[in-house]
Amino acid sequence: MSRRRTAAAGAVVVALVALLATAYPRPAVAVTDAATSVTCTAEQQAITDAQQDRVWSIAATRLVALSGPLTLPFGATGSSTYVRTSAYAWTAGFYPASLWLMYEHTSDPAWLRLAEEYTQRVLPVASWHGTHDLGFMVGLPAGLGERIDPSPVRMNAYATALRTAARSLSTRWNGRVHALRSSYYGASWGVIIDSAMNAPMLIEVGQREGGVDGQRLVRRGAQHMLTLANSFVRADGSTRHRLAFNPRTGAVAGPIYGQGLSTSSTWSRGQAWAINGFAQAFGLTGDARLLDAARRTADYWISHVPAGCIPAWDLDVTDDDAPRDSSAAAITADGLLALSRVETDAARSASYRAYALTTLGTLASAPWTIDEGRGVLQRQSYNVPADPREGTYSWGDAYLLHALAAAAALTS
Repeated sequence: MSRRRTAAAGAVVVALVALLATAYPRPAVAVTDAATSVTCTAEQQAITDAQQDRVWSIAATRLVALSGPLTLPFGATGSSTYVRTSAYAWTAGFYPASLWLMYEHTSDPAWLRLAEEYTQRVLPVASWHGTHDLGFMVGLPAGLGERIDPSPVRMNAYATALRTAARSLSTRWNGRVHALRSSYYGASWGVIIDSAMNAPMLIEVGQREGGVDGQRLVRRGAQHMLTLANSFVRADGSTRHRLAFNPRTGAVAGPIYGQGLSTSSTWSRGQAWAINGFAQAFGLTGDARLLDAARRTADYWISHVPAGCIPAWDLDVTDDDAPRDSSAAAITADGLLALSRVETDAARSASYRAYALTTLGTLASAPWTIDEGRGVLQRQSYNVPADPREGTYSWGDAYLLHALAAAAALTS
């Protein structure tokens, strides 16, 4: 069932849907406000213990099924073959991260062995200077391994990999732009909002290291995040995906088309990366400017995506038939839980936490998690302009499980 609504009528529609849910089953329904097409269950509620148990059970089956070959899971669109990659793909760290989360949840040594095996496959990437995604590829799995692995020897290996990855990423620094280069787009020196999830690794490693080298890492990571806050976050709290800079002067040269609807739209997963990254960066630095960026990007999302709803692939999409992106919702839920832990305003903290738990309640239900299929989280989008099919991907799985672990920690 599809309904069009204005923002002013939103509360009435949500109340009506909740009332109807007492008499009818809970189908997924598309609900569109003035800005964004979203899909909502008929009843929005915080995730329950039973739902959490179900998702972990599904994850156990799916993640084991994806193990085996000397490659790493990426994902699948539609009914296509599940794609696997080398350790040098930007997505390489998500599967081992999911394995660490399974081990933390279960304490089962079988998960520990798998997590160790797959993390070892990505650790050599730490010395690679050819990507800005080392926070995803090495920082996420090695960071979890360092915290969770009971072996002091392996913990030390993960810490070493984190230091190496941070130094490798730091080589992409431009002191005039005050940012780490994401890539060259054509002839343009470019930065993308996804880098909000990679720069915090420099801050964290630098704070541990101390000294001149550590201070340099902290400064570069924090300044990169401030460049994102100043240049990528619009006045209304929405975000740009890609920007070109003049590497000689540091000036913004203009937008670069990326994976969103247009250069002036708000790509859903990009907004989610921003929320999550700014929350992490504020937690590490205490810089009020980064808290402001985290709040503004979070509030923009919440104003366009009602609690318990899943957006289309771009927050400027109003077509109810457009692909959804459940991974953006999972990343946002994880980011809002991180923000709620460091938010200095108690009311805001409670609000962000409640929103995140309600989103997880939806993601833990069909059609987002299903009893049969490949991967854990369904109806994700990757790059809709190139392939509009929904699919299941390793990053959505990892951030859904990461958010579930954070939700469980609230009551532990």
